[in-house]
Amino acid sequence: MTAKAKLILAAILAGFLFGAGWQVNGWRLDGQHAAELAQRDRQALEVAEAIKQAGIEANNAISTADARAWKGLEDDKKELGRLRGCVAAGTCGVRLITKYVPTGGRASDSSSGSVGHDTIEIDPDVQRRVLDHREAIGEDAAKIDYLQDYAAQCWRSTQPK
Repeated sequence: MTAKAKLILAAILAGFLFGAGWQVNGWRLDGQHAAELAQRDRQALEVAEAIKQAGIEANNAISTADARAWKGLEDDKKELGRLRGCVAAGTCGVRLITKYVPTGGRASDSSSGSVGHDTIEIDPDVQRRVLDHREAIGEDAAKIDYLQDYAAQCWRSTQPK
């Protein structure tokens, strides 16, 4: 027998043994092993469904937080728009309230004077800048609130129920 024929015969024998082992293994898989595999599949599907449900709940909570934050920002913008129009029309303005302004006598005067509150009018450009700062602070506060809600929701979604 030639080396080539021996090689072919060995390959056929190896293929036959592989096929026989495959068939025997397949017979062994029926019964208990197949039931175990089916149980694992059911458990994996239950876990996947639980993860999917947790994701849906997290997305719903985040969508609610988004809507609440967006509505708050829109309400703040409307109020600031109203204030800007009021300042521009001159019907209202930003005033500086001082706490301790002498109201009787002068600073150089030695007579007793009372201490009270007073308001000082501010330049219109400064009033607009005050409103700009108010808007920026409000937006930043809303962003912080949103991010805190988001972080809390992410944390709750990882906790077992």
